[in-house]
Order: sequence, then structure tokens, then C-alpha cells
Amino acid sequence: EGLFAAKRHGLEPIKLNAVIERGVNDDDILDLVEFSREHGFGMRFIEYMDVGNSNNWTSEKLVPKKEIIERIHSRYPLKEVGRAQGSAPAVDYEFIDGRGDIGVIASVTEPFCSSCTRARITADGKMVTCLFSDVGHDLKALLRNGTSDEEILKLLGSIWRKRDDRYSDERLEALRTSKYDPKS
Repeated sequence: EGLFAAKRHGLEPIKLNAVIERGVNDDDILDLVEFSREHGFGMRFIEYMDVGNSNNWTSEKLVPKKEIIERIHSRYPLKEVGRAQGSAPAVDYEFIDGRGDIGVIASVTEPFCSSCTRARITADGKMVTCLFSDVGHDLKALLRNGTSDEEILKLLGSIWRKRDDRYSDERLEALRTSKYDPKS
């Protein structure tokens, strides 16, 4: 109901996100595509990943981007469009028949650390330079202490220039060499 209310009020484009987990919802991929095509929503599929190492992640539950695309393409032919601005997390595809688009975020099988331009602010006011980072920079304290906007911007620039996050790259490398343990 919320999706349709948002559409009625002109809040478009609307993109739906679905994390695909083998044995849980991987049989819903085509149903999700059909729903999004029928109602004019963009669809983003996300590989199941070890977010914060708190979801009992195992590679056996991973449905890789390649498999997601093959399933969809078998019923609804696709053509790859690429990443928006070359740095978006999703690789976008259009349906050959012109009835919509999908994107796939493949941070496990096709990491994009080197082109990532996204920082995040956590619920407790910390800036992290990677979704998987366990180190944050306390912006809330700076704001509450009256630090000027100029000083905060300078600090943010410095943090960003020094970042060396490569979590997804490192995970893929470890998976390929069978040295990956999401609990470590």
C-alpha cells in the first residue's frame, strides 16, 4: 500500500530493493521482476552479504549476480547499461522490450571498492567510509561541540582522502583462496 501511495503522490522514481538469499527467497526473483514491470517500479537485487558479520552469513546462501541475471534474462531479455556515473553500487540493465529496468548490487562477486564514493552516517552519528567498517568518525560530537562547518568539511575531506577500505575486495580474495571466515 505504501508503494502505491508514494506513486500516487508523485514520489518517483521508486526503486525496490531485495536481498536474495538461497533457499529463502531466490525463487521469488521472477515474481519480483513481474511486479516491478507491471507497476513501473525499478528493481534492485542485492547479493546476500555478511553485513556486520551478524546474519550468520555463509557463501552457500549467496545467489551470485550472474545467476540472478541469467534467471531474469531467460524470461525477460536484458541489455546491460552499466553503473551510473561509473561509481554507483548497482550495475543497471534495461529490458529489451522497454518495460523497465533492474539493477544488481554484487558486492560479493564483483566488488566495487575502488570506485566507491559513498560514505555513511551511522545511527549514533559516526561517519564510516565503508558499509562494512567497524571504525567510525564521531561527527555528532563535533556538531554538539560547535565545530564550524568549514572545520567539519576539512575533516571529512581528510578522512575521505586517507580511506583505504577494501572490505569487499578482500572478502572476494579470501573466498577465492578459501581463507574467508565472516566471524573473524
